[in-house]
Amino acid sequence: EMCVKSAPDCQEAGVRVRRQQLAPGFVQQVQQADERCVSRGKMWNRDCKECPSKTETEKIELTISVSPGLRNQEEIVFEGVADEKPGMQAGHLHFVVMEEKHGVYHRDRDDLYLTMEIPLVDSLTGFSFDLKHLDGHEFTVTRDGITDCDFVQKVTGKGMPRRNGRGFGNLFITYEVDFPDDLTAKQKTEIRKILAEGGGSDEL
Repeated sequence: EMCVKSAPDCQEAGVRVRRQQLAPGFVQQVQQADERCVSRGKMWNRDCKECPSKTETEKIELTISVSPGLRNQEEIVFEGVADEKPGMQAGHLHFVVMEEKHGVYHRDRDDLYLTMEIPLVDSLTGFSFDLKHLDGHEFTVTRDGITDCDFVQKVTGKGMPRRNGRGFGNLFITYEVDFPDDLTAKQKTEIRKILAEGGGSDEL
């Protein structure tokens, strides 16, 4: 209280009312922002020797808890721990989540995306392979039959955990077929033979 003085113009914390006479008998009240006002009728005394500073530096420890499924650019807010002034509420401290790029997966909301190159023989006969998820667990992806180039396979439940705790998103795998640069005469003959036996055309 020693560093606060009376100020009738202060209406509330940070707000000052200035009265201006427009004409005899006519007075206009104008509100202005004034950080010196700490409450109604009270103002911070800048020349107070007892309190050379309005606030003191305080060291606090904060623990940031990042819940599974938190998305890029989302905020974690600690209320009332930022700078404060006498008579005014302390501000909030905002931490913004910045998501790093991954070398294998691409994320879009709760889903993950992956592009894989497979040899021609796998695209024709089917295949199976193991993947390591972001959390380290491994799982097997299997595909039977013919896989066209740019085919997208949906693996249910292998995406990111949902923020509400209800399950997971999905994983979408796009396949790129690696065709051989050249074939020998014997390979061409064998391929024609196999396709003919399967009812395919013998014309390439």
